[in-house]
Amino acid sequence: MKCVPLVLAALVMPPGGTSAQGPLPLCQARLELTRHDQLLTVTGSCRSLRSAPARYRYQLLVVRRSPAGRSQSAQGGEFGLGPGQEARLSEVRVSVLSRDEYRVLLLIFDETGRVVARDSAAQGAAPR
Repeated sequence: MKCVPLVLAALVMPPGGTSAQGPLPLCQARLELTRHDQLLTVTGSCRSLRSAPARYRYQLLVVRRSPAGRSQSAQGGEFGLGPGQEARLSEVRVSVLSRDEYRVLLLIFDETGRVVARDSAAQGAAPR
C-alpha cells in the first residue's frame, strides 16, 4: 500500500487592497491529493484571508484520461467564511492506474462571479 500526499496552493490577487508585494488576496484555495494504491482522493478547501465575513462559490473539476477513455467529475456550490476561517468544500475519489493521466482544478469565485483564488494539479500529459 502506497500513500503519497501532495498539497499545492495558489493565490489569485484581486484588484482591491495592496501590500509591499501587490494586491492582498481575498482567500486561499488548496487542493490536497492523496493516493492509496489505485485510488486518488482529491480534497478542495478554502481559507479566508479577509477581516470580514464573505460569501463565495466554488467549482472542483477532475478529469482522468486512461487507455479505456476519458472521464470527468465536476462539483460545485456556495459557501461563506468568517475572518480567518477555513472550509472543506468537496472530496472526490477517482481510480487511477499507472498509465492514467489526471488534471484537477479548484476555482473560487466571489459574489460577482470573478475568480479570486485557484489551485490545480496534474499527473502525466494534460488531458485533451
